[in-house]
Amino acid sequence: MNQNFRGWIGSLIVLALCSFFTQCANIVPPGGGSRDTLAPRLIYVDPADSTLNFNSQRVVFHFNEFVELDNVIEKMIVSPTLKRTPTVTAKLRTITLLVKDSLQPNTTYTFNFGDAVKDVNERNPIEDFQYVVSTGKYLDSLQITGKLIVAETGRVDSNVAVMLYSNLEDSAVSKEKPLYLAKTKGDGSYRFKNLKPGTYRIFALKEEDRDFQYTNKKEMIAFSDELIELKENMANVNMALFSEIDTVKAEEEAPPAEPAPAAKLPKKPKLLAAAELNGGKQELGDSLSLVFSAPLKSLDTARILLLEDTTHKQVAFTLHAADTTSKKFKMAYNWKPGKPYQLILPQGFATDTMGITTLKADTIAFEAKSIDDYGIIKLSLSIGDSAHLVLPADTGYEFVIQLVSNKEIKYQGVINNGKWERGLIQPGEYEIRVLVDENRNGIWDTGVYYGKPKKQPEKVFPYKENLTVKKNWTLSPTVKL
Repeated sequence: MNQNFRGWIGSLIVLALCSFFTQCANIVPPGGGSRDTLAPRLIYVDPADSTLNFNSQRVVFHFNEFVELDNVIEKMIVSPTLKRTPTVTAKLRTITLLVKDSLQPNTTYTFNFGDAVKDVNERNPIEDFQYVVSTGKYLDSLQITGKLIVAETGRVDSNVAVMLYSNLEDSAVSKEKPLYLAKTKGDGSYRFKNLKPGTYRIFALKEEDRDFQYTNKKEMIAFSDELIELKENMANVNMALFSEIDTVKAEEEAPPAEPAPAAKLPKKPKLLAAAELNGGKQELGDSLSLVFSAPLKSLDTARILLLEDTTHKQVAFTLHAADTTSKKFKMAYNWKPGKPYQLILPQGFATDTMGITTLKADTIAFEAKSIDDYGIIKLSLSIGDSAHLVLPADTGYEFVIQLVSNKEIKYQGVINNGKWERGLIQPGEYEIRVLVDENRNGIWDTGVYYGKPKKQPEKVFPYKENLTVKKNWTLSPTVKL
């Protein structure tokens, strides 16, 4: 009987263990299933979306799953803007919005969260999640849409603030925050919704401090020449971003840093010179760059020798500063394809700002590239109807082609009668831009906002396809604007 009892007890223990492990296994779902790609779904919100006569300071959103917030302070846009940023918190399946300001009467407010609301597990965002209410008896419903580009490149930029002001003074963009605010998407487009009829000024501003005020000319601004008379929906309110000063030039023209006191130097410094060459070869049609290790006080160009070919024929050249740092100089000469050269730098030919001279002579040997090392471009320009619509009314402009590599203009030239031809193009991939050169100075000119007269930046059309140049090849692309 004891054996039967022990067997019965053993069976109960086995059943209990099986039940325990079965329950434990059910806690973790089986792997290998499809990934959740659905964004959280809003079940309800209190007070409801599109509420009229809204007077609540607290709004609670309820979702079908656990949610979290991703950088909501930066991504959320409230229009009209508020003096104090609302507080937004997430807990389990809810998000709570606390409005800290008193809302204006008879005003439609839009709380746009962008893609800041995501599910906890897979972080799938709700795109353009927004909440609209009115403190009055109706919702404003007018819209403005447009596109923003960077003027110098013609390319779009994302997450740039676009701003509407009811204050029509020129200085409003620098003194106060906008009434309505939107941001550009990845394609450069923007949209204002639920706007009140009225007259506005429109701007765009790309800045780092995010104060939505134009207080630094290094910031990028865009503006419309015309006031916005908003009576019905408006489309194609397009603008171009620019900086009023040339930041690259400003950096170049900055005075060189003061040299460190000699007592702090670990050892006596040397003044060195080096030539910038491409694989030991000099580019045809370009100047040779001579770079020094310190800013120069004096340079005796008469003592420098340039010898050509195996006969060591001495040839004449010109040397000028490449920038205002006094460290880089350009040697201009009509290099002969495939010819060898020797650049002889004698002892003491240069002196830096600390009085240190080159201690010993140096000879730099190099060779000019051959014609076959380059490609040729024979380009044709075609202007479409859409481009004609945005070209300046004054037809005194000319088109300038720009070949860009690594954000630097490598080659450019005026297009005559719809044609442009250029040899000695280094192999590589190039972005193509077409500049509308209104003052015919051959370079892109920025705009002016705080100045008389105001001026929009010159237009640049980017071509959608890049150009790949190969050695000893001729390309004949047709660029259509």
